[in-house]
Amino acid sequence: MPEQVFQAGPVRILYDPDRIDVVSPEWLLPDFWRQRQAVLAEFGGRGQALAVASSAGPAVLRRYLRGGLVARFIRDRYFFTGHERSRSFREWRLLARLSELGLPVPRPLVASCERLGTSYRAALMTRLIGPARSLTETGDSLHREGWRSLGVTLSRFFRAGVVHADLNASNLLIDDQGQWHVIDFDRGRLHNRPVNPAPMIRRLFRSLDKHGIEGCRDLLVQPLGI
Repeated sequence: MPEQVFQAGPVRILYDPDRIDVVSPEWLLPDFWRQRQAVLAEFGGRGQALAVASSAGPAVLRRYLRGGLVARFIRDRYFFTGHERSRSFREWRLLARLSELGLPVPRPLVASCERLGTSYRAALMTRLIGPARSLTETGDSLHREGWRSLGVTLSRFFRAGVVHADLNASNLLIDDQGQWHVIDFDRGRLHNRPVNPAPMIRRLFRSLDKHGIEGCRDLLVQPLGI
């Protein structure tokens, strides 16, 4: 996937020139879209993700925000070790690579890294997958073939060497064609060999338990060989 870098003061922006002709640091600010009444939807979670009507089409803007106790003191800053090592740039490039491999992930559009001395703030914009619902939303209403299809989709990722750092029910989307998509690859990794799916599936099952979703888990794990 082609990429281009744009510098505007302390903000460095990585973007897809095939989809975007001109980019501005304002694009990575939620208030920019709210003031223009261009917000299509708002999603929960600490990332404050927004669906917006951008010039590149419907997109999702997500800021990188901390969770846990540390968020009480440092909400949106991370230790700066270089733009290329920022969470936003790394996730943008991982999504670009996964897209090239033909895996169902959102296409990356724009990533920003704003250096603030020894720290930085970051944001990421990707193409909106829609209409789609998360596994959290479908819950136990998902039919058997849907569970089997999810297992097949996840097996493609694991065989390709993908490690998802937070595989949970909210990060699995099924569109109106019955196709599954995996989102939120912050801190994800790509190896040059198949990976063991068991730890990620255990994390997913804990998420299902949290939301009270039983479903057909046996059909999900069959294609994974675990």
